[in-house]
Amino acid sequence: MAKKDIQAILGTEKQEEEPRPQPETVRWVDRGWYVALEFELTGSARVETAVELARSHPHFTELVDERGHTIYRTIYFKRDFPKFDALYSIVGSWKSTRIYLKGDEIERNRFEPWYLSYRTYWGHRKMLNEADACGMSRTSPFPDFLGCYDRSIILKYRDPMFSSYAYSSKVWYHFGKRVRDAFVLDKPGMLAHLNRVNEDYLSCPCYGHALIDHFITKLPREINPAVHKEWVFKEDYLKAQVKVLFNYEIAMSTMPEVCPASEKAYVDFMTNLFKNED
Repeated sequence: MAKKDIQAILGTEKQEEEPRPQPETVRWVDRGWYVALEFELTGSARVETAVELARSHPHFTELVDERGHTIYRTIYFKRDFPKFDALYSIVGSWKSTRIYLKGDEIERNRFEPWYLSYRTYWGHRKMLNEADACGMSRTSPFPDFLGCYDRSIILKYRDPMFSSYAYSSKVWYHFGKRVRDAFVLDKPGMLAHLNRVNEDYLSCPCYGHALIDHFITKLPREINPAVHKEWVFKEDYLKAQVKVLFNYEIAMSTMPEVCPASEKAYVDFMTNLFKNED
C-alpha cells in the first residue's frame, strides 16, 4: 500500500491548510492630549469630598471592576486640565490612584516632573486654549523660545557675547556649521537637543510639539552674511566690539559661528521671516 494511502487511512496525511483570515488592524481614535485620573474609596476622611469634586468635573464616570470595587474616573483634555489639580491634591497620594496619559498608565515618577513644571508656569490659568504653549509671545510674530522653560531653543534676541553659556538653552543659530561662505543650519540637531533636555517634560499639555515643528521648519536653511546683511560671522562681530573688554580666544570658542549684526537687525530679520504668522 502506498505511503500516501496509509496516511489517508490513519488520518495523518498532511492536508493543505486554507489561509487564515488576518485580524483587522485596530485603529484607535486620536482624541488628542488627555489625562485620566482614577481612584477608589479609601479610609481617608476626605474621600467624600473627592467623590463630590470628581462628579462636578467634565467626563466623570463611575465604574465597577471585576472585584466589585467602585472606581471613580475623570478625564481631562487640555482645555479643562487646570481642574485636575484640585482633585489630584486630594487623591494623588492614595495607593489606589492611577493616572493614564492618552490611554496608557503613567507612573508617578514620570508624571510628577512635567506636572510640577506645568503647575509652576501654568497653574494660575483656569482654562487652556489649544494654542497655549510655553514660549509663545503675545507681542511678537515669533516665540521667545521653543521647548520648556530653561530647556529650550531661543528665538528671542540674545547678545551674541552671552548666547552660548547655557547648556540646556541655546539660540537657534547655535546649531549648524560653516560651509564656505554660508552657515548651514542643523534643524534635526535642534529637535534632538529639545528631545534630550526635555525628556521628562514632553508629555506636558503646554509643550508645543506642533509649534516646535512649525517654527523650526520656517527657519532658513542657511545664513549667508553676504546676502543676509542682518548677520555677520563671529570674527567680524568681535572686530566691531572695540569698546568692549573681553577675552578674544574665549569669545571665539564659545560664540556661534554666525551672529546678528545688531538687535534691530535681528528683530527685523525674524519679523520679516514670520510676518505672516497669525
